[in-house]
Amino acid sequence: MSNMPSIDQKIECLKQEIRLIKRGKHAEHYRPHKLVMLLSVIEMIERGLITENKIYLSDKLIEIFENIFYLVKRKDDLCQPGPPFFHLRTSGFWYHKIRSEKVEDYSKLTTTGGGLRLIDEYIEYVYFRQDVYELLQDPKARRELRLFISELLNSQEGE
Repeated sequence: MSNMPSIDQKIECLKQEIRLIKRGKHAEHYRPHKLVMLLSVIEMIERGLITENKIYLSDKLIEIFENIFYLVKRKDDLCQPGPPFFHLRTSGFWYHKIRSEKVEDYSKLTTTGGGLRLIDEYIEYVYFRQDVYELLQDPKARRELRLFISELLNSQEGE
């Protein structure tokens, strides 16, 4: 008998981490950006567009982000993929591969100002913590996580 967690246990742990992601809030409305970014990346993995643990802020990622975002946004939400790509670094499972010449300056960054320029300048790509990336390779896990994130977006649950 193995002490290794089952796939269901791993999914539940990741759901808890996602539930705890700090999200912006306006009045009683939690901003959808970080959850939409996660859904966008899951969609790219599902389509076979991400085949290694490297997520680039590509035109395709932005297109998928925008398509999902416009389905869930509230009237005052701005479609900005840059901030969640940057700020998901606080999640504990989303990491930036910093451009080698920018490591020292990156440590001083607290925001991207809403745009993509600083991301392009400082961040080569994003990668998941290894256990999360491995979990996202499983179709059942992706399906369950998509449903969970969609429910979070609909319920407005958040920190």
